[in-house]
Amino acid sequence: MQPVRYADLLFQPDMLSARRDDGTVLRLTRQERALLLRLVRQPHRLVTRAQLLDGLGDLAGDLNERNIDYLVNRLRKRLGDSARAPRFIATQYGEGYVWIADPVFQDKASAFLLIGPVFGLGDQSEQLLPVLHDLAGRIESALGNDRPVLCLPDWRHDPKGNDDIAFALEASLLVEDETIHVAAMLRDGRSFSPIAPFRVTLSKPDDRMVELAAAAKAICQAIWSHAALPGNELVKPAQPPLHLRLHDAAMLLTGSPVSWRENALRLEQEHRDNPGDAVLSVMLALNRYAQLLQAPVTPGEEPIDDERWKAIEDEMERLALEALPKAQGDPIVLFGIAKVLRFIDRGYLQLAQRLTDEAFQTSTAFATAFAMKGQVAASLGEIDRALELYKRAIELAEPGSQFHIYLLVLKATALLAADRRGDVEQVATELYALDPSIRIKLGLFFVSPNARLLPPAIQSVMAALSPERARAALLQLYRVSARQFQHARHRKNILAGAVVHMVRQHGPDVLSPDVMKCFPDLARQASS
Repeated sequence: MQPVRYADLLFQPDMLSARRDDGTVLRLTRQERALLLRLVRQPHRLVTRAQLLDGLGDLAGDLNERNIDYLVNRLRKRLGDSARAPRFIATQYGEGYVWIADPVFQDKASAFLLIGPVFGLGDQSEQLLPVLHDLAGRIESALGNDRPVLCLPDWRHDPKGNDDIAFALEASLLVEDETIHVAAMLRDGRSFSPIAPFRVTLSKPDDRMVELAAAAKAICQAIWSHAALPGNELVKPAQPPLHLRLHDAAMLLTGSPVSWRENALRLEQEHRDNPGDAVLSVMLALNRYAQLLQAPVTPGEEPIDDERWKAIEDEMERLALEALPKAQGDPIVLFGIAKVLRFIDRGYLQLAQRLTDEAFQTSTAFATAFAMKGQVAASLGEIDRALELYKRAIELAEPGSQFHIYLLVLKATALLAADRRGDVEQVATELYALDPSIRIKLGLFFVSPNARLLPPAIQSVMAALSPERARAALLQLYRVSARQFQHARHRKNILAGAVVHMVRQHGPDVLSPDVMKCFPDLARQASS
């Protein structure tokens, strides 16, 4: 975190000290710091004496609300502030206090979303600024994660600047009696290109809470739609496939790797509103794919049972086939349909191959095309061809991106199918360097069946799995990876490492019927 400036004071991120422009260092007491943090957290919004007392926590001791005025006045003096002409803390008589200072970014503004520039404030800024700050707070709450939202009305986009802004909300305001009209444009924070317009009418002050909440929700939805749904943007050779676009959009808003939950509700609503939209149908099918891929097998969460798994795949199949007639001529969507049809393993591999080849003829998304063609080739048993296609895709993908990681996992899976364990270890090492959490998620998948000792991190994962959880984990591995390979030898090679070590830990009952079919020797031993 960077220091933040308010007026002539540059505060350290922990708010324990500040430096004046003349070089004087101001060190705050724990009580002063607690009050300051509570006020700054809600700029331009009332903080009651009771809330300030709560903000002191254990530091309050025997203090009561009547002592808050004394503490605030002491803090004012430390900051060089005045109750009559406040720069930092204004008094709301009979209620509490308001932090009125805005942060000043001399070198760099940093935020997920910045409200600015704002036009039309004029001499009504005292009335309008609290509304804008309220909107900023509601957007930040709607995002529901550590995604800072700032309101800097005087900010201007500088193409040569070094601001770190993901999105900007440019706004123009008009006041008529008690009604505030807002015309806004959501823009990309780096290029300042327009994304979506908004028209918000705020009526009487008592009704604005609901209206501002609705506006915040609509802005968050527009950010998600821009990130998740394909539009008329230029398709680049390194553009990732649709299911990774969904994943990245969810990560953008929540930071959670369990991306399907964030996307599901938004996609379901969009699909209900536009039931004939082929793109939304395919995106919803890919969201269900992500749900199955991320199906929990860890303690405390319930795996997806067979009936539910089948129902989800039924829905994926229906959505993909319904979209197919309307998706002709849209290669990115055709790649998405091919992805779904290959995954569900219901006899559509030849159709997936045809759709992939057809889409490749007109697509400029070469990396996505190579990835999908590689998956089809791997399913057909053409492992060397698949590896060559993955190599081409990796050369195009942005290093370290989710797409790059995804392609390396595809490559490792193909190498597992071919039982090229040395090459698998090299790819696994590369993956662990890019994302250490992959060792926990997929480490057992990559381990050789001949290994006598497992790495400690993977052994701890094994130890945490009950026999039921281990059985679910193996079945999921079969469903999301091995079963898409037509040759029995390839399916067995993919599962071998995990199966051998799970059976060693829990016995042969850990194998479900589908997994057991890949290991006829184990099946004969179990039945004898």
